[in-house]
Amino acid sequence: MSIGFSLGSMFYGNRYWINDPWQYRLPPVYGPYRWIRYYDDVMLVDIYSGQVVDVIYDFFW
Repeated sequence: MSIGFSLGSMFYGNRYWINDPWQYRLPPVYGPYRWIRYYDDVMLVDIYSGQVVDVIYDFFW
């Protein structure tokens, strides 16, 4: 996955959200954006459009 890619809604549903980004030392997010776990990566996703805004690769290894 990379910035600009659009995910299908089944990949960024609330069960994948990182609800406490501070615990993982991720920046806080606001509005339609959520940090989600995608395999070993963390992605910042616009939950209205599914567009990937930022990616941190191999975050969970």
